[in-house]
Amino acid sequence: MGLRSGMLAAGLCGLLVANGPVEAAGGREGALADSLFEFALPYSPYLFDLALYAGRGVAEITYDARRYDDVTQALIVTGLKIRRDDFTAEIGQMRLSAEQAVYESVAVDTRALPLDPPVRAVLQRLDREVLTGDIVVAGRTDVAAADYDLQASVAIDGVGTLDLSADLRGFHILLPLDEFEGGAGSDDPMLAGRLQSAEASFTDAGLVEALYHVVGAMQGMTADQARGTAGMMAGIGVAAVFADMPGAPDPRLQAMAREWSASVQAFLAKPDRLSLRLQPAAPFDLARLTGDAPVGAAEIVALAPSVAAGPAPAIALLDPDALVSGPDADLAAVLTTADALIAGRGVPQDIVQAVTILLPAVEKDNRAAIGLLARALALNPRVAIPQDGLRGAYVALLLARADGIAIADDSLASVQGRLSPEEVAAAEDDAQLRWRRTPAGEARHAAEVAAFGQRDWAAIRRLAFGYYEGIETPRNGMRAYGWATIAAAGGDRIAAGLRDDLVAAVNTGRFILPMERAKAATADLWKLLIAEAPDAADAEPAPNSGEATGTDGAEMPAARPEAGQAGSEDAGEGSTGEEGTKTVPEPDTREEDAAASKPGDAVPPAD
Repeated sequence: MGLRSGMLAAGLCGLLVANGPVEAAGGREGALADSLFEFALPYSPYLFDLALYAGRGVAEITYDARRYDDVTQALIVTGLKIRRDDFTAEIGQMRLSAEQAVYESVAVDTRALPLDPPVRAVLQRLDREVLTGDIVVAGRTDVAAADYDLQASVAIDGVGTLDLSADLRGFHILLPLDEFEGGAGSDDPMLAGRLQSAEASFTDAGLVEALYHVVGAMQGMTADQARGTAGMMAGIGVAAVFADMPGAPDPRLQAMAREWSASVQAFLAKPDRLSLRLQPAAPFDLARLTGDAPVGAAEIVALAPSVAAGPAPAIALLDPDALVSGPDADLAAVLTTADALIAGRGVPQDIVQAVTILLPAVEKDNRAAIGLLARALALNPRVAIPQDGLRGAYVALLLARADGIAIADDSLASVQGRLSPEEVAAAEDDAQLRWRRTPAGEARHAAEVAAFGQRDWAAIRRLAFGYYEGIETPRNGMRAYGWATIAAAGGDRIAAGLRDDLVAAVNTGRFILPMERAKAATADLWKLLIAEAPDAADAEPAPNSGEATGTDGAEMPAARPEAGQAGSEDAGEGSTGEEGTKTVPEPDTREEDAAASKPGDAVPPAD
């Protein structure tokens, strides 16, 4: 078995090396998988066999079939059986993907397990010593930010269903560290991160009634007597839990406890569904739940817990023909409807209709609408958008990304790819001018003026990378190329690398930029730059010199487009926000007016 396992591992490594990350990413040419798990999924049948060989030293393990499904990008295993002595467990079908793990038709024979007598008595009362049901674990993970949106459900036939969900941001479990000099490490794991929301619920399918019979018999009571006793103890127990808590008595906590007691008593009297929800008004710091300080009333109140008994709220089923639409529709209703259409919740999914009703709000820079548009584009990058709405959508996505909203590269590329190079440059100029009116934009503008005035080539190079990456400022290919070229001319080698990479990407169609116009505009700015300091023209470029040379406020002149080029039609119109209010600032100089009046003609000005 060891030889076979070694041969399998060697073969798997060969497959990984031979195929590389492009195939492993689900067939997206040139794309990398979003996580190591997604990278490994296409090879999961072989990894599953490898784990199987190791597990067969502990139990008898067989299955009917296993395969990787390219459409759902999941490992599918059917007929999995595990046996050891008198113990047996089966999984009818198992589906594992990057976002979910589904175990259907699970059967576990507990008769060979050493269970406590009360547990055994409850299972016998339920006639469920062989437990059957389904298990689902699903969620979305942002690996970079350590954000987790998780859901789990365990449904046991004739017993009940336990549902769990949590929305965690920046979540970490920090293991104990040995003592450091000058301080002591903790002996217990620490939680780090923020809780957005969480919920746990149990839907009864016979368990509670069985508990009344079994526990009541153990106490010499009937099931009805046990039910009454449980209700009475619940009211006392909830209040007792918080009575001695640090910070108690707290009037807010006392009011919560009374509501919880009433909900628990209602569930015990008529078992149906009992849920506990945490919905803090602001993200809750999980570090408050760990450490040496005990959890007190302040922490409980901050978590804003609520307990409810009764059926889960039903999803409202909507008529697609009656959904809100039109430019005068209520914004809140538009956002709610678009969210439902994108998720396909309560109405069949319709990405096209969602985008159509979102575009008017997107063009007015509504951040919630922009976030929904990004979600829609991530699900369907080729969704139809009217040609006259593409530029506005692209500008909105650039601004949202600069503002910290998660916008996938594919979402940006799906819109950008339907614009000409001149239209892309015009839209990026528009986004940059809008951004200049924000505090972050003003600060970046001041940094640019200082960098050019001091001939700080490293700072200009960092600005170039910022424009290329579109993080903390809207993406702008013209500025990225122009700033990188200027910093490279000043002697910055890293900037030279970015300049050459951008040129190569444009030549191979991987980056959209009107290159000849960008070169002409950059050359004009360079002449302006050296003309303001004649002595510097003959000097050896000194990267990172930091010396001020009187170039404060250097502008990039406009390079005039050829006749008929796209993007010149919008000259001088500016961009408008809600109700026609101008959101692009009026230019302060003649040079900036020239650049702004011909969107995309030149790299936007430095000040």
